[in-house]
Amino acid sequence: MRANRFVVCFFSFCFVLALVGCSRDPNVKKQKYLESGNRYFEKGKYREAVIQFSNAIQVDPNFAEAHFRLAESYLKLQFWPDAYRELQRTVSVDPNNAKAQIELGGLLVGGHAFADAQAITDKILQKNPNNLEAHELQANLDTAQGNRDGAMQEMQKAIDLDPSRLALYVQLAGLQGMKQLDLAEATLKKALAINPKFVPAIESLALVYEETGRRDDAEHLLKQATELDSKNLIGRQLLARLYLAQGRKADAEQVMVQAKKDLKGEGNEYRVLGDYYASTGELDKATAEFASLSTQYPKDLNVRKDYIDLLLRQNKPEEARKLDEEILKKNPKDTGALMLRGRIQGLNGQFSEAISTLQDALKDSPEHAGGHFELGLAFSRTGDWGRAEQEWREAVKLQPRLMEAQLALAQIAVRNSDRDLLSQTAERIIEGMPSDPRGYLLRADAESAAKQERAAETDINKAISVAPQSPLGYSAMGGWSAAQGKFRDAQKYYEQALDRDPNQIAALGGLVKILIKQKQNAEAQKRIEEQLSKVPTNDGYYTLLGGLQVENQDLPGAEASLQKAVSLNKNNLAALALLTKVELNQGDNDKALATAYKSIQDNPKSVVVYFVAATLEEAHGNWPKAEKLYQEALQVEPNYPLAANNLAYGMLDHGENSDVALSLAQVARQKMPDSPDAADTLAWAYYQKGAYGLAADLLEEAVKKAPDSALFHYHLGMVYGKHNNPVQARAHLERSLKISPNSSQAGEIHKALAQIG
Repeated sequence: MRANRFVVCFFSFCFVLALVGCSRDPNVKKQKYLESGNRYFEKGKYREAVIQFSNAIQVDPNFAEAHFRLAESYLKLQFWPDAYRELQRTVSVDPNNAKAQIELGGLLVGGHAFADAQAITDKILQKNPNNLEAHELQANLDTAQGNRDGAMQEMQKAIDLDPSRLALYVQLAGLQGMKQLDLAEATLKKALAINPKFVPAIESLALVYEETGRRDDAEHLLKQATELDSKNLIGRQLLARLYLAQGRKADAEQVMVQAKKDLKGEGNEYRVLGDYYASTGELDKATAEFASLSTQYPKDLNVRKDYIDLLLRQNKPEEARKLDEEILKKNPKDTGALMLRGRIQGLNGQFSEAISTLQDALKDSPEHAGGHFELGLAFSRTGDWGRAEQEWREAVKLQPRLMEAQLALAQIAVRNSDRDLLSQTAERIIEGMPSDPRGYLLRADAESAAKQERAAETDINKAISVAPQSPLGYSAMGGWSAAQGKFRDAQKYYEQALDRDPNQIAALGGLVKILIKQKQNAEAQKRIEEQLSKVPTNDGYYTLLGGLQVENQDLPGAEASLQKAVSLNKNNLAALALLTKVELNQGDNDKALATAYKSIQDNPKSVVVYFVAATLEEAHGNWPKAEKLYQEALQVEPNYPLAANNLAYGMLDHGENSDVALSLAQVARQKMPDSPDAADTLAWAYYQKGAYGLAADLLEEAVKKAPDSALFHYHLGMVYGKHNNPVQARAHLERSLKISPNSSQAGEIHKALAQIG
């Protein structure tokens, strides 16, 4: 018996040793991690798959299959930079992995690295001309570069190689549908002849029908798609969008309410209704939905962060801050939460703190496109548009479909009159959000700047057709019609915009502008008052009314309107600035100053209010107070050009530190390169430093832009007097006297003329 027990124990011991040996075998260990990751991947648990594939790579850093599967997991999670890195490692370890090369090429196309993507397709097709995926990649590459005909040819080659791959028909139809809807319809019907239940083809055909006005047919197909695949979200989203385009808002909402019920238990599809409300601008409903989800799914930090985002969009920074700090208390390095903290700081006017927070977050996550976008916003709020543009360009480089960054770049393009950049960003926005009117409207702006009026009109009409319930297209068409002198049409479109959104201030402003041009000021005022009866809490409309009353020389009425605007929104800086001017023009200097200082109390982080107060104090001859206020303005926003310019000139005028004044004047000139005032201030600083040649060039520019400025002619005359050019000196000094015989510089001018002789 003892011998038998010994034998059993001995074999058991050997078995344990064998198990231990296996667990220590790196090849066995990495395969187990790989298999576990594959199981998670098949179940759609991509985050868990990432962990297991990463574990396999830790065991063997050159495990090509694990690198590739990790890349595929990142692609599913849309972590593009991580996917790109892993695909590069895959092809480095296994150069023969054509599928990895194809995936890498797709990311390169998305990042606009067209030459690198082309090198990949050329290499694969040279080795195997019948590689279907390579032809598909070439089609995508051609599409991205605007070669639609080439793209269609490549996609047709892919179909010829495998006519049963129905997804290729859908892609080909997408290319044809850009301009040839009849061909797109025929292509999709070919796919459905092979398989009448292929849902992507049904959905694409519905889009073709919607585009050609066959909305009933489109609705029928989208309902059919949902019946065929009850777990498919895309068809429901398209159906909801179709209903919205028809003004059937209740039907659209019901589709998404039902989607949430039907898709319960499908990954994180519990958030579909909240996402729908957010996308349609129903922020109250979206916030309530995400508040509920945040309680139901406390471990889903993405839901919590989206809830915080919605609170910020509704201007509730304190509620958002508390929730965000809860996340950071548990996860101090959470990139998304840090980004939100930066946004909150920005909303509270803490721009320097926001920049610091966002820069720290990006040190750990330099490829976070959203972080670069937020950092750009923070820089823009300090007036540093150059750094803002740099960050937004980095954001779209990392994630071309980050539409907020594309829209921000479009505004930079408008600001800088950069038609090429505007056209490029508009195309990206249209590509990423084809049902959003803003892309078409931005492209129309670029076309108008290029004098392509017919193309601009077509794009504005397209904006109306893709979003008929949005006021944006109608308002833009109103502006376009007004520019063409078609005032009656313009008024009609502006009214249509206001019908869709009673708060559409651009439309009402355009309407008022037309009436003023036609000398119908009384009618313009009546129209504003009529709109205010519909939306009595719109402070922008009271500001518009106040501006019109100033135009009509009704200063008491303007004062009342502007005070109402400020009472509705103490942050309405346009109303505050105009109100101080009205009070000043009524001779009530103390009241104007009181308004300005009250504005500082209400908006301590706004550079504008300090600037307005400073200009009032300077106008009153209180330079020490004005100087202090200009300095406070620059503490809020160090590169604010208007404050830098006025402070520089005042310091020069009062004999203060000319080096500091020169530095400030250079900031103003850099930020306002087209401003004659900035050119004059910098020139006067150069004059004080004896750099007469530099001063003369700047003042010639200033005089050219503002030929009736007595001050500019006086400065230029003084510069030429020092620059040994008495003829030009006399001409400009005399011109200054002619424009303003009793200016404060008149005595200096007469003295200078006497010295010239």
